[in-house]
Amino acid sequence: MSSVGVEKMWEVPMADEKHVSPAGRKRLMDRSRDFHRLQLFPGRQLDDLNAGFITRIEHGTTWENIPQPCILSSTVDEMVVSLYKWCGYVLVDAASRSFYGDALVDTSPHIVRDFLEFDKQSWMLFYQYPSFLAKAMTAPRERITQAFDRYIALPSEKKEDAAPYTKALAAEQTDAGVSSRDGAIAFQIFHFGYALLTAIPLEILWRTDFASSTNANAYKVCFWLLAHILFDPSLLSTIRKETAPAIKGKKIDINLLVDETTCPTLNAAFNETLRYTGAVTSSRTVLSQTTIGGKTFYPGVRVLLPSRPGHFEESVFGPNTLDFNPQRFLQAKNLTKTPLFRPFGGGAQYCSGRYLARREIVGFIAFVLNRFEIGLSERLGKSTPQRFPRLDVNTPNLGIIPPMLDDDVCVSIKYRL
Repeated sequence: MSSVGVEKMWEVPMADEKHVSPAGRKRLMDRSRDFHRLQLFPGRQLDDLNAGFITRIEHGTTWENIPQPCILSSTVDEMVVSLYKWCGYVLVDAASRSFYGDALVDTSPHIVRDFLEFDKQSWMLFYQYPSFLAKAMTAPRERITQAFDRYIALPSEKKEDAAPYTKALAAEQTDAGVSSRDGAIAFQIFHFGYALLTAIPLEILWRTDFASSTNANAYKVCFWLLAHILFDPSLLSTIRKETAPAIKGKKIDINLLVDETTCPTLNAAFNETLRYTGAVTSSRTVLSQTTIGGKTFYPGVRVLLPSRPGHFEESVFGPNTLDFNPQRFLQAKNLTKTPLFRPFGGGAQYCSGRYLARREIVGFIAFVLNRFEIGLSERLGKSTPQRFPRLDVNTPNLGIIPPMLDDDVCVSIKYRL
């Protein structure tokens, strides 16, 4: 983002300025965050957005519409797909179309692929790799920026199906005189989350919610949760039975799925997945000199607060925290309320997308488990059984930890009779 764009995003409007938000004299970046929260907090806007998500997820979980890049092999009645790509392509496409309408993807058909390529290499941003060494990251990021630039240039009538948040943010950017390219980068901040933030100066990165990314985290949670389900036949059977009543043809009862009384095992497994794979990091600014554990922190210093170590505290989560065990959330009903369980950050940086994320993930899983006979498949060209994918704990990450580069899950699917 240009220096002028940064200034416009962060300057406080003057009292006599023509364009002052109804929200008050807030900076454009803060007003944008307000619009984002209004869109994603429970209410009419979230309900409408979620309906769009579910329509697109339903489309991506039908036999004839499974994205082609996910398919490893197929016959008339059986298909072998990459679980990681299936989750990624469907959920990122659903988010892109639900927030921006069909125009974003229609004018940039490869934006989902570009995001997944970028997300895989986004760790390079945090190490501030020089561009000539980071082309695997900078090339897809530039294509994403160009895609948003094209989208912003479209006439408003081609973007009528965009979410209210998108329309409000576009109007605010226009009023503030933000350029098309800077506006494109600003859209990416909220749509793709932390992963693109260092397209703007590092000091702004620390002011932003690392847990806010709908796209960069949701598909990974979905992958890990489905992987655990598929590697555990008992868990698969239980969750399939719990979710079956929610499916009515192309329709789905999301409220039934997120209700811990009707789908207790599904929600416990979801929470355990967040605990087990989350690496969310929040940031805070020291306001006054403070000493903790013999270390002195001075005013103005940025402090990073990783949540992951707390997720393995046995005094809170019980024994064997290195094991995946949804029973811990079934046996301790208030476990999600402990201060150490922070999969979505907390405080001013509490992820506004947490309601939508749960709904899109359980919706995808319910469709997949109840539409298909699904199980582990042999990897193409390999006769050894699949092993459970490993967490890539070696690569820097501030959200949900992805699997190791070659650790996918190949699944065989057939339509259920």
